[in-house]
Amino acid sequence: MADRVRTALLRAALWGLRYIPWRVRWGFSRLVGGVIARRHARRRQAAQINLELAFGDTLSTREKERIATLSFQNFLGCVLDLLAVIPRLTADNWHRYVKVSENDLAIAREAVAEGKGVLFIFAHYGNWELMGAAMAFMGLSQVNGVAKRQSSWANPVLEELRTRNGNGVIYKEGAARKTLYALKKGEMVGFAIDQNYSQGIFVPFFGLEAATADAMAGLARASGAPILPFSCLPNGDGTYTGRFFPVIHARHTDDKEADIMGTTRDCLAVLEDMIRERPEYWLWSHKRWKTRPPHEQPARKLYEPAALRR
Repeated sequence: MADRVRTALLRAALWGLRYIPWRVRWGFSRLVGGVIARRHARRRQAAQINLELAFGDTLSTREKERIATLSFQNFLGCVLDLLAVIPRLTADNWHRYVKVSENDLAIAREAVAEGKGVLFIFAHYGNWELMGAAMAFMGLSQVNGVAKRQSSWANPVLEELRTRNGNGVIYKEGAARKTLYALKKGEMVGFAIDQNYSQGIFVPFFGLEAATADAMAGLARASGAPILPFSCLPNGDGTYTGRFFPVIHARHTDDKEADIMGTTRDCLAVLEDMIRERPEYWLWSHKRWKTRPPHEQPARKLYEPAALRR
């Protein structure tokens, strides 16, 4: 009963949110995001450490502080936007919210035309959920996002949000088999590769080895599906600009392990370039470099309290 009440309250909140003007949503995000940036010490310190690891002396301390604060504010703003906008998206109006050039659409359509399905990279950068929802109306193919189940009261609402435009969700249990099946049908499947994955492989990210999920690279090699990077960043007027970038084809030699490592490296390199261009839209408060490679002895404890006080 408690879960049902929480679910009902969440649905009511989302229904009301769609009627709040975008300026109010972003004003709220600036205010609350700024408070979180100041008051949530461990998250802010993690963001500061990440920015130091990624940029070192190439950015001033003041600039890294600015990026950290904007990261909190922009993440909250994008979340409120996706919750408010996705329920309103239709085939007739999606382009009023997400603007995609014909050249970028051509990149995505050519990837679909290869006939092997498409794997796309999504990251906690900009508004990835809104872009995924809009892709349902771009004349491409069904979009499926690989995700983990959330709490029992929130998951039904999130699933409704993600599937309302004909898209699908592939939960992590049995995701590899389900992904291959979707690719055989010519569908699109998205994987997040920008977060720490303790059971993954170690690939350079901003010059420092990062534990990264290798499933997407392995599935691309097995299926031949192209990998499509994209971004979706706010324009400051209630709209977003969606971009598709040139596809990445999986390496395929006699050395499977080296192929997966190389393809994952290629994907992270593209993602890194995007983040470097507009770093304030990535979620810097995640402990991206927490898991350290076995050969790093002694292992660097980058997020221990002593490190956070530096």
